[in-house]
Amino acid sequence: MKNITNLIIKFIVLGVILVLLLPQFGRTTWIQTIITAVVLTIIAYVVGDMWVLPKFGNMAAIVVDFAVAALILWLMSRFLPQFIISKTGVWITALVIAIAEVLLHYYLLATQAAGKKAG
Repeated sequence: MKNITNLIIKFIVLGVILVLLLPQFGRTTWIQTIITAVVLTIIAYVVGDMWVLPKFGNMAAIVVDFAVAALILWLMSRFLPQFIISKTGVWITALVIAIAEVLLHYYLLATQAAGKKAG
């Protein structure tokens, strides 16, 4: 149940970021934005929050989340029709997501949701 709550929180945060930033740097439909948010949420949660964060710590997880966000945004622009985002938009959006992930990681570590002992 804790993973579901964490995924919902992460989805809301990433969804808001994508809804606010994607139109600033390109063009996408609402459905494509939601698909991007779902894919990014699942992959970033599994890779960054469940694997990297407990093993390597917050800084490594932030770097991984930045890379995953940039890669997913780039892949979505390549494979989804009408999903257009500039290179600058990919980097800035990935950076904002990485900054938001800092707060999410503190939450996960404080609730021990990432499997790491606090303290």
